[in-house]
Amino acid sequence: MKKREAVTIAINTLSEDGCGYSEDGKFAVYGSIAGEVVSAIPLTRKRQRLYLNTTEVLEASPDRVEPACAAASVCGGCSFQHMTQQSQLTLKSQYLKEQLAPLEPFEWLDPVLGSEFQYRTKARLGVKFVEKKGRLLVGFREKQKPFITDIDHCPILAETCGRLIGDLEGLIGQLTIRRAVPQVELAAGDEAVALVFRHLEPLSDNDYETLKLFSETTGYSIYLQPSGPESVVQAFPESGAGTLSYSVPEFELTFDFAPLDFTQVNLGVNRQMISLAHSLLDLSEADHVLDAFCGIGNFSLALARSAGRVTGLELSAQSIARAELNAQANNIKNVAFSVSDLHADPLELPVEASFNKVLLDPPRSGAEALVKGLATRDIERVVYVSCNPESLARDANILCGQGFTLQTAGIINMFPHTTHVESIASFRRQT
Repeated sequence: MKKREAVTIAINTLSEDGCGYSEDGKFAVYGSIAGEVVSAIPLTRKRQRLYLNTTEVLEASPDRVEPACAAASVCGGCSFQHMTQQSQLTLKSQYLKEQLAPLEPFEWLDPVLGSEFQYRTKARLGVKFVEKKGRLLVGFREKQKPFITDIDHCPILAETCGRLIGDLEGLIGQLTIRRAVPQVELAAGDEAVALVFRHLEPLSDNDYETLKLFSETTGYSIYLQPSGPESVVQAFPESGAGTLSYSVPEFELTFDFAPLDFTQVNLGVNRQMISLAHSLLDLSEADHVLDAFCGIGNFSLALARSAGRVTGLELSAQSIARAELNAQANNIKNVAFSVSDLHADPLELPVEASFNKVLLDPPRSGAEALVKGLATRDIERVVYVSCNPESLARDANILCGQGFTLQTAGIINMFPHTTHVESIASFRRQT
């Protein structure tokens, strides 16, 4: 078979990794759905498996829809735009159930949903001057390829940023250092947008003027990053707080954050997620809650509205400093934050053993060290927000082995059209 020769493949199963698989598992096809027959072009071969991209659908699934983005089949930013939202939710829910098995919650929660499009408020966009095309490209990488996808807009970026990609191509193309800008970080709050330009060479005076004019024309804040994350500085406007903000009206909260601070990418779904976690913890003034991996206080401050005390722990000193500022700005006094390595073995928590409820929102690696340490503590409830069903399943089995029962579980559709599976689970100590 020639490298770019189309192959006709019957799709037997669809995986949460974004690929449809042939019955023998030798072909992994992007842009396909189980039960379809497609014609596909090879992309790459890995571990005796050929990865391909669908170019023509010969027998279509009833779950198929027309993608909102013309580049959806190529761009690595999305994997499921060719499927209905319901079929995406079913696929991700089934994946969560398979990972948690044989554990079975007393209740499967309805998926937490938001808008399918114009939701993404954080993104890292690659930048490349392509000599053969004689122009600059900005966007996400292609599937299984290092190339930048050739697009002029993105339907999943926040409403204020949908046409930003085309604007950035024109902007960076005017810079004298256009070949030395490898990426732009996008961060959007409720009202403002910030762009962080990574640059490998110093900017000229004309470059500064070009960026200043773009900032004044669009209202976007421009930040420059000449080296590591610690080198980020606000360039335009030349004065201001240097932060963005998002609100959580249910709890009368406003969070300030710097462009490179970790925040949830989907602010609408984030508000619902906070509300759900708060409800599942069933809080009263008698409760002391440990918010582990607390970040900038995204959950902590809402929990503090109902709990007697909240302690937030996080490895990043920068995030802890931001959380403390957010607590002060929202006049919340019954919360304390501290820097702590929650992956350390053995784990030593810098708080007294009196907390009786726990909120976990760890990175993809999960919270194994922490959940093991909960066995010796008098914990009544645990709510676990996860971005990786596999590490959630591991930690859920540890908790259930310590006398907890899995009460509820369900997916949070934080990243529509992508392979990311966010979920939430709640546990209660058996009495």
